Amino acid sequence: MDIKSKNEKNIKRMKTTIAWILCTFGLILILSQVFPLSKSYIQGEFQSLKQRLLKDPYPEDYRQYISDEFAYYDPGKSYFENLFNSAESLQYQGVFTYDPESQSSKPIVVDREYNKNMTLSIEKIGIESVRVTPNVESAEEKIYDQYLKFGLAHFKGTPLPGDGGNSFIYGHSAVQSFFSRHSDLPETIFTRLEGVDIGDTVMVNRDNQDIKYVVRNKKIVSPDDFSILKTQGDKETLTLMTCWPLGVGTKRLVVVAEKL
Repeated sequence: MDIKSKNEKNIKRMKTTIAWILCTFGLILILSQVFPLSKSYIQGEFQSLKQRLLKDPYPEDYRQYISDEFAYYDPGKSYFENLFNSAESLQYQGVFTYDPESQSSKPIVVDREYNKNMTLSIEKIGIESVRVTPNVESAEEKIYDQYLKFGLAHFKGTPLPGDGGNSFIYGHSAVQSFFSRHSDLPETIFTRLEGVDIGDTVMVNRDNQDIKYVVRNKKIVSPDDFSILKTQGDKETLTLMTCWPLGVGTKRLVVVAEKL
């Protein structure tokens, strides 16, 4: 009887242990799905709330729609005009920058007549050969907006990539609710710019030649900070700019890359 009773207890204990193991495993499995889903839901609701709060101050005629979906605000009506005036006042005559390829200084060239499309790639964030239109007249919304529909724009009055100084390229960003459904749309591809890190590589193809840059700085600036157009020191740089918060544009997201 003792042996039989002991065996029954062992079997009962084993069944209880197996039941607890199965319950624990099932609970872990359920929680592993619940936590990510809950986190995603909370983040989505928070982002929606943030966007609603940010949108309110902007007039209706600043809203831009693509395929009947609200994509972004265009705060550039006065901003680009002021930026254009600042670009016009930049002086490059007699100014040199260091060229790492030739390991010598070279004069900064501003070629306002260049009209061949370039491409820009940032592999880290999935930007691949996006069109860059050179020498875009950026003081007029009707002009720059038609080029941004197909990609990015080079700001007329700043040097082209490879010509020394600081080349300035800009593009739209979209609110997250729109971009999550249209992540490869050329018009709002610079939404991805938020994912750039220091040390990432930026590649510009001009005249079938690759010009390589490395990201040295990433910052948020106020819309009245026009120093982003200027050449910093003797470095040849590429400045990339979009609106921030993404698609809203109360400030500007700026990425500065140095030529290698």
